Amino acid sequence: MVILTLALVGIVAIIAYRKQKKPQRIMREGRLVKSETVSIGGEQLYVEKVAFKDWHVCIHSFYLISDKLAEDHTIVEQRWNYDDFCNITVRLEDYTYLLIRQVDVIALVRSFRPIPIDEFDNIAQPLI
Repeated sequence: MVILTLALVGIVAIIAYRKQKKPQRIMREGRLVKSETVSIGGEQLYVEKVAFKDWHVCIHSFYLISDKLAEDHTIVEQRWNYDDFCNITVRLEDYTYLLIRQVDVIALVRSFRPIPIDEFDNIAQPLI
């Protein structure tokens, strides 16, 4: 009985540690596919991907997510890709992010400090 209790406490401790270590999910819509913090060229970046049941739901969610990310922030600089209007890079006063829709997946790359868009796109694009 004691061994079973100790094993249960150990499992709970491991689960709690893993949850603490994992970055907080930013995009609440869709099914989480990827969530990680990476370091490239001395920059720490958060990468998150979410999947949807089809492209229509994905497009709708793209604009919802885009609005939520910029909500209550001042947009310093932004760039849309006009090929399909589902690719935007935005620099806010606190951070910069790249949001891309890929058919039924939305990918987000977010910095932890504001970075000019030209520089950020060069760093973030390979992560998508």
